[in-house]
Amino acid sequence: MPCIKLTVLVSETWRSRFPEVVENCRRAGMVIERELVAVGIISGSIDESAVNILAKIEGVQAIEPERTNWKLDT
Repeated sequence: MPCIKLTVLVSETWRSRFPEVVENCRRAGMVIERELVAVGIISGSIDESAVNILAKIEGVQAIEPERTNWKLDT
């Protein structure tokens, strides 16, 4: 399956354990590109078939696929 880019939102109650959530995402196969500790966001990519594994990690509140913003010529 192809890799997809996504953003993981860490629950506010898990912000003090942010590094633990990051490590668990890595173990699930996520390639971490960016960690925004202050707002609880992890961004990176993962094989599409492993997204369900991320959703089961303690401290993960939400997963959002990357969206492309298109500028249309007018």
